[in-house]
Amino acid sequence: MTALATRIFPRASVEAIADIEALLSISLFCFGGLLMSVSIIVADKYMPGEWF
Repeated sequence: MTALATRIFPRASVEAIADIEALLSISLFCFGGLLMSVSIIVADKYMPGEWF
């Protein structure tokens, strides 16, 4: 991942690359949680029963 970030931002410092990687990992984690929540809400429409 660091090699990709240095190719995209060739003049960025090491600290900036580390910040970008941290932001990217947090955003991917949040996206996964949001995707799972939305899929459960959508599946609840079509599958009868109590989920919680």
